[in-house]
Amino acid sequence: MEIEKRDLNRGRLEGVSRRAMGKLLGIAVGLWLLSGVFFTLETLRPARTQPRWRRDSKTDVAYFFFTGVVTRPVGTLAAVVALVLSALVAGYQMRPGAVQAYIQERTLMRELPVLVQLVVGLFLADFIGYWTHRGFHRFRTLWRFHAVHHSSEDLDWLSSARVHPVNAAISRFLLVLLLIPFGFDVKVLGTVGPLLTLYGLFLHANVRVPFGPLRYLVASPAFHRWHHSADERGMGKNFAGLFPVLDLVFGTFHLPSEGPERFGVAGERLPDGLLRQMWYPFRARRLRRAAE
Repeated sequence: MEIEKRDLNRGRLEGVSRRAMGKLLGIAVGLWLLSGVFFTLETLRPARTQPRWRRDSKTDVAYFFFTGVVTRPVGTLAAVVALVLSALVAGYQMRPGAVQAYIQERTLMRELPVLVQLVVGLFLADFIGYWTHRGFHRFRTLWRFHAVHHSSEDLDWLSSARVHPVNAAISRFLLVLLLIPFGFDVKVLGTVGPLLTLYGLFLHANVRVPFGPLRYLVASPAFHRWHHSADERGMGKNFAGLFPVLDLVFGTFHLPSEGPERFGVAGERLPDGLLRQMWYPFRARRLRRAAE
């Protein structure tokens, strides 16, 4: 009996180990594929000259793996909590199948074509994200976590991975809590997040792409690079992740013809390395926030 128990435990450990290795391998393959795509784009059309392998690129590689292993699961947990809370507010009792019934409830939104739902969902998600983003810049406690994302002093696609899990959890919680009640098809909601995340990689890329008149309709790398500027005139600007019209309407749009000269957190240099940056928000006492 004791031998069988040991064999069972060993089998479970081996199963967990295989799943962990498979996850890490998947993340590594994703990093390799994305690196190939963005290496080509950033080589052909660079926005500015900077090293291909930056001083802190190794930190961003660590963040890329950390996101897959820690930050994304934390964000998923926050989304589940928001979903359950939303179901409770809607009057559903917590019993088996209640949440499933809530998200499959027939709504006017769900009757619309999926493509229409997707466009509306992207706009509403960006609207929620816009104000959440402004909140991270406005309130000192939240800014400490968001400052981690702004800490890279050379911006490229890989620096987009630099996100504190607390930042990700709060953003995901608010997005799901405020978006779910509109009654979108679950498949649409499952598409909105990944699309915005993938587009976020492009926004951070060191590329010069002429958007022309579309620069007022769709966020561009040039638009978002000003958001990461450490220059005074770029601070508190360009919060939208996809639709710059939000910044135009709410007075935070800033896109001059030239690009910013430097990136990072104005008046402060965050510590190097993933672990130190994870701990930084909990010990920071005096950090200048990027005020509106």
